[in-house]
Amino acid sequence: MLVKQKWQDVYSKNKEKLLIPLIIAALFLAAYVLLIQVTKPESYQAKLFSVSEKTIRSPQTVVDTKKTAEEKRKASEEIEDVYVFNRETAENQVAFMQSIFDYIDEVRTETASAEKKAKKEADENNTSAPKKITDASKLASFKSKLVGDHAGNITENVSDATFMNLLNASQADLKAVKDQVITEIEETMESRIRESNLNTKKVQARDDIELSPMPSRYKTTAKSLVTNAIIPNETVDAEQTKARKKEAAENVVPEKILQGQVIVQEGQIIDRETYRQLDLLNLINQKMPIKQYAGYAFLILALFLLLYFYTKKRKYPPKKRQQTMLIFTSVYVTTLVFLLVIRFLESANLMNIAFIFPAAFMPVILKILLNERYAFFGVIVVGVTSLFIFESDTTSIMNVLMVAFILLSGLTGVVALKDYSRRIMIFQTGLIVGAMNVIYAILLLAINNSTLFSLNALQVIFYAFIGGIGSFMLGLALIPLFETIFGLLTTSRLIELANPNHPLLKKILMKAPGTYHHSMMVANLAESCADEIGANSLLVRVGCFYHDIGKTLRPPYFVENQLQGINPHDRLTPKQSRDIILAHTTDGADILKENHMPQPIIDIARMHHGTTVLKYFYFKEKEVNPEILESEFRYSGPKPPTKEIAIINIADSVEAAVRSCEMPTKEKISTIVDGIIRDRILDGQFTECDISLKELERIRETLKRTLNGIYHQRIQYPDDSKGETK
Repeated sequence: MLVKQKWQDVYSKNKEKLLIPLIIAALFLAAYVLLIQVTKPESYQAKLFSVSEKTIRSPQTVVDTKKTAEEKRKASEEIEDVYVFNRETAENQVAFMQSIFDYIDEVRTETASAEKKAKKEADENNTSAPKKITDASKLASFKSKLVGDHAGNITENVSDATFMNLLNASQADLKAVKDQVITEIEETMESRIRESNLNTKKVQARDDIELSPMPSRYKTTAKSLVTNAIIPNETVDAEQTKARKKEAAENVVPEKILQGQVIVQEGQIIDRETYRQLDLLNLINQKMPIKQYAGYAFLILALFLLLYFYTKKRKYPPKKRQQTMLIFTSVYVTTLVFLLVIRFLESANLMNIAFIFPAAFMPVILKILLNERYAFFGVIVVGVTSLFIFESDTTSIMNVLMVAFILLSGLTGVVALKDYSRRIMIFQTGLIVGAMNVIYAILLLAINNSTLFSLNALQVIFYAFIGGIGSFMLGLALIPLFETIFGLLTTSRLIELANPNHPLLKKILMKAPGTYHHSMMVANLAESCADEIGANSLLVRVGCFYHDIGKTLRPPYFVENQLQGINPHDRLTPKQSRDIILAHTTDGADILKENHMPQPIIDIARMHHGTTVLKYFYFKEKEVNPEILESEFRYSGPKPPTKEIAIINIADSVEAAVRSCEMPTKEKISTIVDGIIRDRILDGQFTECDISLKELERIRETLKRTLNGIYHQRIQYPDDSKGETK
């Protein structure tokens, strides 16, 4: 007991600092000791171009990455590029060519207007006729109007002579050229054009122009414009092409070296391909490659990160989150130890002993200590780990079937375990899982095409049954250890603490019967409130049983234990009374700690008054000492950190106030409940817990309803002997 208590003290003080290193060290150490040892393949003294001394088979199924990569490359190369037809390309080219002819018309119009204006001015001023605008000026004016992405391409690839031919053409000839060029571009680009057939399309367009009825002196000009306007309207869709190539590669069935496949026969020459396969299977190198060490490290790290983020998602308080992770990791490491024992027994040639592995142990423990979600998560973790643990040869059935068996057994344990408040129910569930394990074993033997009435099959069935029961027997044995180490409070433990024959409850009843009755009343009130808002009602009830155990040190100083109106506080100063009353929370926590009670129960005893003010003695002291500080009459706290303690905080005060009230009517009860809850809110007593105003309102109504049921007006019956009512 002393060792356990010391461990609890160390754990409570240092758990935040030690948690993460503890998890990492436990996971990596246990996983390395186990995984690396049991997965190390057998090595052979094989040399290239030597004669094999024995027949070597593959101990596992592996993907031949080199052959698979080659097949994927071939499949990918056979896929043609995916093209996309873009109709806007033709529209853009036609629009641009239209703009070229529009600019030519503008320059021609501007030139004619400028020459006409110059001639008119010369006539008016009696000067000589002005010179005509030069071709160079016309060309420069035209090029200045060309803008956009295609302008540079046109000016570079179409000669100035071509543009000048159009600038100096007659209106009729210009229209004929324009109509032919626009029509040819439209018709040509209606078809699909790629880089591969671009030149062919351009040649066809030039031939069409050559055969057109336009004046021959403009055909070269038209050909030049059309040739530069026709561009590809189909482009490679890089994403679609990549996706199809990827799909083709992914559809390639991986080339595998199958488990049990003969790599080389005894007496055969070990050629390069054989040597490559042996090397791929790690059957040549004596040492496990570094990447495999790293792989196992990352496997465990991945499991840890999954656990971390899964727990973080649950939005637990930091301490609860850390405790949850440590519990999960500790159970996982314990499971790995069991796996190590199983592998050791296998090495001693105990056939099929793996089926005795307690596959349901981790899920069942997690369901009892944490919840069902973590139990299912534990099933997955054990299943993934077993994939690497149970490597097998061709004569064993403990490969994929073994993993399937472990998953089925674990899931059955989680689903079958419903009532774990009593140990006998846990044991009965173990029998059920053992029976289901027998069924699973028979099914897996049938799937493996094994003989069902052989000694081998009977071994498997027997071990499977023992493994099912063993999971729960180990759980029953280790649950108290986990509860002690981590200060856990399971349902079964709470039910044990709620037993009226518990020594501490007897102590309260014998030394402070009034406090005992008060605690029972508070428990009933608080439990109803906890049920109403979805808090842990069993924890609340049991916590109420013990919350005032500190009063057993000085029972007469508390009003519920005072008999015949004798009040010892009448002989004390307010400060002396304050010290006695305030001490009952810390005294209670100390008593519970000395008796190794779970931490949540200790917290309830210490925190159920929060940091509220002992108002009666505070105001009494203030009458003689107006300068007294309110803080001197406050409980040491801390404020309630959980909904459960907040509920007890309210219910405790409400019960005491209503009990001290003469003839508590419905109106009086309502006033008392409203006043106490309002006082707690204004005093900031619930700022450290996540209880909402809506939940406080539901607590308020529940308290009123329950108290009205307790203190309702009873019917008065006539006294037969006296003729009076009672």
